[in-house]
Amino acid sequence: MDNIKSILNTVLISLMFVLANSASANEPNVPQIKDSIQLNELVVTGTMPSVNLRNVPMSITVVNSKQIIDRIEPSLLPLLTEEVPGLFITQRGAMGYGVSNGSAGSMNIRGVGGAPTSGVLILIDGHPQYMGLMGHPLADSYQSAMTERVEVVRGPASVLYGSNAMGGVINIITKKQKQNGLRQSSQIMYGSYNTLAIDLSTHYKKDRFFGDIDLGYNRSDGHRQNMEFKQLNLYAKAGYEISNNWTTFADFNISETKSSNPGTSFKPIEDNDADITRGVASIAIENRYDKTSGTVRFYYNFGTHHINDGYSEEEKPKEHRFHSNDDMMGFSANQSFSPFYGNIT
Repeated sequence: MDNIKSILNTVLISLMFVLANSASANEPNVPQIKDSIQLNELVVTGTMPSVNLRNVPMSITVVNSKQIIDRIEPSLLPLLTEEVPGLFITQRGAMGYGVSNGSAGSMNIRGVGGAPTSGVLILIDGHPQYMGLMGHPLADSYQSAMTERVEVVRGPASVLYGSNAMGGVINIITKKQKQNGLRQSSQIMYGSYNTLAIDLSTHYKKDRFFGDIDLGYNRSDGHRQNMEFKQLNLYAKAGYEISNNWTTFADFNISETKSSNPGTSFKPIEDNDADITRGVASIAIENRYDKTSGTVRFYYNFGTHHINDGYSEEEKPKEHRFHSNDDMMGFSANQSFSPFYGNIT
């Protein structure tokens, strides 16, 4: 009797195995999931050469192009204050930052920075941007239209970038057309306080040549009297891919900003106005190989600043205004080598 039960159990198990195999054979082919490798984003800020984000020995936040486009904001800074932990920037009103006390000078990362000078260094494609005399950033010059992505070092970076980077570094990476063809876009926004923002962009690439042009105009009456803001921006880039490994390009960026500051509601200020023109031009040549990469860049920054500090109700109008012109030229070169995996020199 026991032998019969054992035989029946063996037969039943065999039938179940055959039926399971036949059922799976009749099912449609299901693609097998294979192991995949996800490449981490490459960054250049904090090390100079391009490296994997997870291998950078610093706290770095990357704001990508999708985040910038989705925000639909003329200025970069409102987005950065939301996306970058520990970054704080005060804003003057509905639009614009200005340069007077309590406005653009107050920029800090992890508590380091602030007016009248700043410990936060702004870079555009790796070269510094700040007012020559005061040494602080000019927040209204940093626009979304020209930006591909932003890399922010949250912490001291003075070893690479000097004393202005005690609090951190904000590196703005400009756009470059990557695919052949012509791409154009326009954006117009209108809102409260007679606020208007217009942006027109053209991007072109044919074979090895590429070019980008962005034109922007922003204005607002502000939410208080004497808080007007107007700005005109132009950014242009043209380049040529000499080979698969070598690229050269030149770019030019200029902005003219006019703003007024009424002071606080407890202590109003009259005639606290600013008229600032800021520009930068650069030419660079880059190389990219499997084991080595580098960049040679010449840049020229210039600015004209007309600022009236204004006066309070109990004061008399001042007889003078602040006026400065500054020029800064620079040269940078770096070449990194990777003799074996996991090593960069």
